[in-house]
Order: sequence, then structure tokens, then C-alpha cells
Amino acid sequence: MKKNQKMILFICVTCLCSTTIQAYPISMKISQPSPLFFDVHPETDVELNIPGIAYGHELLWKANTTGTNYEESAVTYADDIAYIGSCATHGDGHDKIFAVDTTTGEIIWSNDTGPGYVGPVIDGDVVYIGSCTHGYYPDIEYMYAFNRFTGEQLWKTPIYGGIAESVQYDEEKLYFCSGFYNTKMYALNKDDGSINWTFPTGFYVCPNKPMLKDNAVYGAFWDNYDIGKLYKINATTGQQIWNVSLSAGPWDNSITADGQGRLFLAIYYDSSMNAYREDTGQLLWSYTLHAGSLSFNAYHNGRVFIADTLGYVYAFNASTGHLIWETNIGGSCDISSPTLSGGLLFIGTRDFADGAFYALNETTGSILWRYPIGASVTAPPSIVDGLLLCGSDGWNMYAFDVGLGGGEWLLHRYDHWNTAYSPVGLETWQQIRTECTVNQSLITCVVSNTYDHEAKNVSLHLSFPAYWYTDTGELLKANSDILTLDSLAAETSQTLLISQEPLLDIQIIKPDRGLYIANRLILPFFVPFAIGSLEIQAVVTEINRSQIDRVEFYIDDELQTIDTEAPYSWVWSQRSFGAHMIKVLAYKNNKNAIDEIKVWKIL
Repeated sequence: MKKNQKMILFICVTCLCSTTIQAYPISMKISQPSPLFFDVHPETDVELNIPGIAYGHELLWKANTTGTNYEESAVTYADDIAYIGSCATHGDGHDKIFAVDTTTGEIIWSNDTGPGYVGPVIDGDVVYIGSCTHGYYPDIEYMYAFNRFTGEQLWKTPIYGGIAESVQYDEEKLYFCSGFYNTKMYALNKDDGSINWTFPTGFYVCPNKPMLKDNAVYGAFWDNYDIGKLYKINATTGQQIWNVSLSAGPWDNSITADGQGRLFLAIYYDSSMNAYREDTGQLLWSYTLHAGSLSFNAYHNGRVFIADTLGYVYAFNASTGHLIWETNIGGSCDISSPTLSGGLLFIGTRDFADGAFYALNETTGSILWRYPIGASVTAPPSIVDGLLLCGSDGWNMYAFDVGLGGGEWLLHRYDHWNTAYSPVGLETWQQIRTECTVNQSLITCVVSNTYDHEAKNVSLHLSFPAYWYTDTGELLKANSDILTLDSLAAETSQTLLISQEPLLDIQIIKPDRGLYIANRLILPFFVPFAIGSLEIQAVVTEINRSQIDRVEFYIDDELQTIDTEAPYSWVWSQRSFGAHMIKVLAYKNNKNAIDEIKVWKIL
């Protein structure tokens, strides 16, 4: 490459990644590489901007003061603050709501609430959360409103039997179901917590997530495990629109809509996944799972997703109930539920010491990665603004980087239709970073792995064939526009030297294929064949055009002589019979180049 010659350098990066603990490889798709123009000049810097698709397993932080030994609360988020509830009903816990800085994982504020199960919701400057003691202390359970920036309690309203699941809201009211004893559907004024209306059901239990759609509230209730009903209530008046009997009692499940006239509800006590008509409640289809489901279902792109307590995750055709795929990801899934974004499904397993976060391919159900945490994941994950946020039974709240997100999907798991789908949050990002500079005719590129885990099969692409070297001058690949690094360890970098010409090269120019007698070429032959003495000649090229250290001549790996000045040659005069391997090595500043040829010799 001549000085001041114009060139175009394209470098793009692909990789297969796995955590340092688990060997589930994933592939990273590549967008069009970014063109980079530069003059070959010592002062010129080459900047690379290499977008790809991230898969959400770069751990940013974990906060070890927000959890419990049984964490069901999902995380909600707005303006770089995440909110999570904690409960002590099933063991040690805080019985508080926490606000956490999503940049650092530090707690901004916390406030007492009693046991908070499935998560707060955000509306403007207010965060709402209900408490529930699972029926143990029905007289000390409340719905709370807090200033989400300061944690100041704005109001609290006693709710007999507690709120086992989260709430829905519109411009004026909050909607939820009481959890235990003589259960009701509630509508509360958002400003002061006063009760707008209630609808008594006469049922004993309602630990499932209601849905708000088209000015109607949907809730499911049950008695004695095998008796249940699904209700549709007018959100303005609190009057019943319809109710329909269920095949058994739902527990810790959600009601989800697809916008095409269908509702979806899993029923724990008969292990079924079901679809109903939104206008009448008529059962459309039902599918028997491997086990009962405690998870919320999710909907996206004509499919409904659910997990069961034997660790199976399912995808169904929303209109027909046909099973599209099922994948077993562990021993058990609890309330941790499918959450969808960017073609992926995120979920956790309640496998105690083997508990882990998973990402599955939404289309095929294949496992893309597994991130073990040494504790159960009972809570459903949330996706927003480039983050995957989730609590765990190990007292920790986790934040993963899943790419540069956008939009205002504040409720994550808690959109009004309970779809658990985020259209944002998994866009392009830089997972392998490369910075290049040019010095004369040599390009120096530093390839950095910013992950907290190993990156495998990192491929770099050029727009022209080149010679690829380590920073010590070891040749990695010759005359190629692609170089693949087998492995790049977590949070490490590798420096590469790239040149259109060899940094250091040596070539045997004599003998060629022919018959030599007394060092004279007599006639062409299909192999080098010598009778008598033979001069071995080599030509060395070095990109900096400076003197090399030495050239070594070998016969069958035995050093014969060393030459330190050009032209580089040696006369092979020893008597010999048969085939031999001639090898020459050139050295300069810890770099070396090699060439070899097989020669037949007599006398």
C-alpha cells in the first residue's frame, strides 16, 4: 500500500456468544457494515461503528437489598428508576416498596407497605402498589399511592382480603380484585383512594391479574379448587356484563386479550390453557398442559405464550389453540412468566440453586442463552428502555443490558391488555468494539469484548484481501479479507496488525521445479531434482523496507547456516540421496516468516 493511496476499509463483526458458565451459543446477525474512508497517514484515526443484535445477557448490576427469599413482584420503570415490591409472607423479606436507580443499582428510597406480591404500577408522578398477607391478616391490607420520586405516601385505602395481584387504571380510577375471603372487584379514585364502586362475587379467592379493555374490567375467581367464574364488569358503573363458569380454579394467572375478540386464561387446578370470546365469554378452545400454570400468559403476533410448574414454556396459535412449540427449560416455573421483545422470550426458573434467567427464540422456542444466578427466579421479568429487570428469591434484583431501547412502555408486564410484549428495547448495539489507527501502510486495530462473558468466533471483514498479524507480528492469516478469532475472553481486547503486503515474507526462488546438474538448470521437471551441489536462494520482503535480523537455512529441520545480508543464499554441497525438506526462516524484531520446499538430491 503506497503512501497517500486512498482506500476504503470495511470492518464488521459477528460472533457466537455463551456465558462463561453455560454453553448455549447464540448468533449475532449483522447489519450492513459501515464504510470508513481514510488516507494512509500516521495521524489518521479510523473509527468503527459496528451495529448488531443483542441478546440481553450482559449483567449491568444486581442490588442485594431489594429482595426477599420469595420474590414475586415484577419490576416497573420510568425515567431511570425501577420500582419493586418485597414481601415476607413466605419467609424473610422487607414488606416494602423500593425505588432503585437503574444506572447504578442504588436504592433511591423505600417505604413500608406490608407484603407486596406482583408489583407496582406507575401513572404520571404516582406509583401504586397493593399489599396482601395471603389471607393471614385480612384487616391490615391496603392499596397505597406514593410519590414516585420522593417515596412520600399520598394515601392508603384498606382493602379487606388484600390485593394479591397488580392493578389496572384509566384516567380516573384504579381497578383490581381483592385476594381472599369475600372477594370483590374494586374501582378506586386515583386522587384520594376513595372507593368508586365494588362488585361482590361471593367467591373465596382471586389471586389472578385482571384486565382492562374497552371500558370493561375482567377478573377470575374460584372456590374449592374446582369451581370458578370469569367476569366482565362495566368499568364506569360496576355492573356485570356477563359471567361464565370455568373448568376449575385459576391461581396466579392473568387474563390477556389479542385485540381480535379473544381472551386467554390459564387455569392452574386443571392444568389448562384456554381462549374465550370477549363479547360473550364462550369457551373457544382449551389445551391441557403438562402441569398446572402459575405464570401469566403473554400475547404477540398471533401467538399466546404460557409456562407451567414443570418448567415447560409453550407457544399456541391464538385463534385455533394449536401447539406451535414447547420447550422444557428447567424443573419448575412459578410466577416468572413469558415476556417478549425483539423476537425473544425472557423467563426465569424456580429451580433454587439451579435457578436461572433464560432467553428463547420466540418463533422456534429454542434456548438462546441461560444465565444461572444460584437462586430461584419467581418474579416475571420486565423489558424497557434497553434493560431486562427482574427480582429473584436470592434477595437480588438484576439488570441486564438488552440493547438501546426507546419509547414509553412504562408498565412492562402491566400493559392494560396484559400482552407482556414490548415493541422496543432490543435494537442494535455494539457488543464487540473495534478501534483502528493507521501508521504509514500498517493498520492497527484493537478488538475489545465489552461483555462479562466469553465471545466466540469473532469475525472481522475487510473490503480487500490483507495479511493479519498479532501485535507481536505473528502471522494469523495471509491474503484474506476475513479473519475469525476463535475466542475473546470477557472484558479483554486483542490488538491486530493489518497490511495489504506481508509485514515480513520470505520466498525460496531457487530451486524451482526442474533438473539441476552441478547447480545449473538443465530442463524443466515436475519436482526440484538436483545432482551434485545446489545453491539455495531466498528473497525477503519487509513492509518497512529495512534490514532484517537474519535468515536461517534448514535441511530436514536441521539448521545448516545463518545469513545476515542480502542476497540470502547457501550452497548445499553435502552428498545426499533421496527427498529432503528445505526450509528458510527470516527474523526481525520477534517477527518471523517461513517458506519451505521438497527437493530430491543425488550426490
